[in-house]
Amino acid sequence: ILEIMDFTLHPPHSASSQMIPTVLWSGTLHGNERVGPTAVMEAAQLLLQAADCEAKPNIQLKKINGNDKTWKQELQNAMTCRADLQAQGIGDAERQWLARLVTTRRIMVVPTANALGYYQNKRTEGSIDPNRDFPFDVQDPKLCMQTIAGRTLNEIFRQHLIQLSLTF
Repeated sequence: ILEIMDFTLHPPHSASSQMIPTVLWSGTLHGNERVGPTAVMEAAQLLLQAADCEAKPNIQLKKINGNDKTWKQELQNAMTCRADLQAQGIGDAERQWLARLVTTRRIMVVPTANALGYYQNKRTEGSIDPNRDFPFDVQDPKLCMQTIAGRTLNEIFRQHLIQLSLTF
């Protein structure tokens, strides 16, 4: 499980860390949905790249170091980063919006929720469909939370205030 958020702005166990809304991205709830892990990790990489790019140039380097060569390199890195994103079709407005997602939300990423099903290229985990393994409208409590995928996602929902969940 990968957790993406601005840990400088929202240090672990701080009040802001406890209040920040959470978005859940999961891939491969059904093991035969092969694109899920790639889609989730590519989206996470884009978020991180945009946030890193938006943080450049680091003004602290100019204040602390005072070295013109270091500052010029930092400016060059910022321009290169922005150009790389622009080449991918991510302009200034999109880069800023993606970076804002990282500073204003916790993004929980579960690339392969149903790892066994993915490994076996089967929809199910064992013989159970993880998407039907949640305690909604179940008469017998023994008939839910039987899969690792179901229990994993349930624990994430129990520990965080999930405002949006996407599965790929």
